Amino acid sequence: MDTFSAPTASFKDSLVGQPHHILVVDDSPTDLIFLLNGLSEKFAVSFASSAEETLNLVNRVTQPDIILLDVMMPNIDGFEICTRLKNNGNTKHIPVIFVSSLSATADKTSGFNAGAVDYITKPLDLKELEVRIQTHIRIKEQSQYFESMAFFDPLTNVANRRKYNEVLQREWARCIRYYHQISMIIIDIDFFKQYNDTYGHAEGDNCLISVARLLEVTAGRQTDIFARIGGEEFVLLIPDCNTAGAVKQAEQILRIISTADIPHENSYIANHLTVSLGVATMYPSKDNSALSLFQAADDALFSAKRNGRNQFVIADVQDNLGHTKELSRQDH
Repeated sequence: MDTFSAPTASFKDSLVGQPHHILVVDDSPTDLIFLLNGLSEKFAVSFASSAEETLNLVNRVTQPDIILLDVMMPNIDGFEICTRLKNNGNTKHIPVIFVSSLSATADKTSGFNAGAVDYITKPLDLKELEVRIQTHIRIKEQSQYFESMAFFDPLTNVANRRKYNEVLQREWARCIRYYHQISMIIIDIDFFKQYNDTYGHAEGDNCLISVARLLEVTAGRQTDIFARIGGEEFVLLIPDCNTAGAVKQAEQILRIISTADIPHENSYIANHLTVSLGVATMYPSKDNSALSLFQAADDALFSAKRNGRNQFVIADVQDNLGHTKELSRQDH
């Protein structure tokens, strides 16, 4: 079967006329040909004729923008296919429109209960179908757009604290289940108050943007997340990563910032911008919360600052299960 070759359309793509991708799921050759011929002029259309083929296609990197799904399918019916799509975190966001000859209220109710956004009965009016597709794609894109505003820092455009907290809780639970380690690096710009006092807050904002652009590449895997969690403080969360791997990441961060050579003439330790890092690695368990990982990394960060800054310190998790120590944290 033909798969999708163009990138998934975004909220902006629809404004410039880039075609959206429709996956038609139907085991009737006649209906497939009808929909392919009727929709191909305005959409990039692909098709599947079984549940297995559908689930294989939607789990690829480039996913359809919307799925047209028949109810009467061999082996696994459309209601079950839709339910599986909605129970999968990778595919639950794809809108599903049922297209079926079954017109009873009970069938329509089953479709909506399975998670569909719409239910259209055959025979189809192509103009009506096209309008419904466009409407649901627009709703999806607007939802994604507003979600991105809610989960990304408006200044630096990296993930914000809300997104970081969501990912941390999810990955903490996953690492408990599989008994994997998880690492965290908290990054704090040294003497950022002095930077703002010297260059002004506008340049301070530009500095934060530059640091974010430089360091977001350290979140190299899909499960990693780099986020701004407040002021001049960032965090890199690295699931399935031991202490040695976290140390390599910390060394890379120090190297990236040093190589960037961002001027900071009123820093007390260098004539360029520097950062301090706190590194912590744990085996998550039900006996401690995800907050304990953050607190361990946070204590290590302030040890790095007390030790002279422009360095990283590794948390001793055996002695520090995340209980914040009552130590002086001024002038950071």
